[in-house]
Amino acid sequence: MKNKENWLIVLFASAYISISLFTVFIVIFLLYEIYKFLRREIKLSGELKFPLFMIITPSIISTSLYGGLKELPGALNQTFFNISYFAKDLFTPSEKLFYKVNLTIIIFCSIEAVVTVFNYYRGLEQPIWGGPFEIGIVFSLGSLSAFTMFLLEKDKKIKSLYFLLFIIFTFFVFYTGKRNPILGITSSYLILFVLLIRFRGISKKFIYALSGIFLVLVTVGTFIAVEKFPKYKLLFEVVFQGKELSENEINEFSSLRWQIGKKGLEVIKKDIENGNYLPLLIGHGYAAGTRLDPPSPVGRSYESIFLISELINIGILGVLGLIYLMFRYFKFVLGVRLKNYNQIIALPFLVFPTYYLVGGIFSGIWDAILPLYFLMFGIAENYFKHELNV
Repeated sequence: MKNKENWLIVLFASAYISISLFTVFIVIFLLYEIYKFLRREIKLSGELKFPLFMIITPSIISTSLYGGLKELPGALNQTFFNISYFAKDLFTPSEKLFYKVNLTIIIFCSIEAVVTVFNYYRGLEQPIWGGPFEIGIVFSLGSLSAFTMFLLEKDKKIKSLYFLLFIIFTFFVFYTGKRNPILGITSSYLILFVLLIRFRGISKKFIYALSGIFLVLVTVGTFIAVEKFPKYKLLFEVVFQGKELSENEINEFSSLRWQIGKKGLEVIKKDIENGNYLPLLIGHGYAAGTRLDPPSPVGRSYESIFLISELINIGILGVLGLIYLMFRYFKFVLGVRLKNYNQIIALPFLVFPTYYLVGGIFSGIWDAILPLYFLMFGIAENYFKHELNV
């Protein structure tokens, strides 16, 4: 493509249309990236360089050793594809680029909203593809993009439209009633509001008012989630009434994370007792839950608190890499200081990885579309480093 920005539009469009289509395009893009790297047109650099390799290396090695060739594509998809982050240097970060991508996201999210409502009436909780978790991802980023465009738009009618879309997209996330999307969007907006409140070029009262509106959305959304899933009422009973939960109630509230976590701890305990030091160091690889004893109750992964699931999959080295990635990411993002109003246009891509890093604490951060979001974060990282000398 002569205009490299079109890569981003194609990748986002395919991500909304079909996961299979996106996989085809991201593989083509990664091959293009590797070609550019071999020609020394891009370098392995950036805030996430070392933590990404600390995660990717044990993932590929352990899967090759213990999972075999049949599991290797899954490991590549889950971790290796995130080398897309290093392709950030292929793009010239600009307000025009971020505007085009934000607009693309809003247009496709608007289509997704129509499809999602139509599916709700059919008794299905899904966007164009996927399920409730995909609803959370799709509309969380859509909400951030619509909110950003609302801040920047000068035409009152279009500004009102963006604000309405911000409300609608945010509502969809909370209506899923799922813990990960709710944690993800709430934490993303928390970071966003911190950055905006520190910016001197915008009215503090205005931002406090907007954060108040978002707090109302969170409150109403939480109420909807509690009504939709009675298991959340257990949390209130524990916090406010001091109720002691039974094993079954803990499993119900945690969506089996408690049971899965206990099985995962048994696996780790066996590794320690049997002196399986290499798996402890690099993990058992992708889809370990189907190969180990006791097996995971949900199949491929011991999906509970990320420290347990990732320790089994990518070992101590990978877990340290993930923690280091979180540290490097939040250190950089919270170190950003806006200097002019138009720089707000890049904020959705700066803060959106928060959705995964916080929302994935109870299930793992990996997602098939994550390479695209790491790429966009990398472009935003370059933008703010150039503009602000961070």
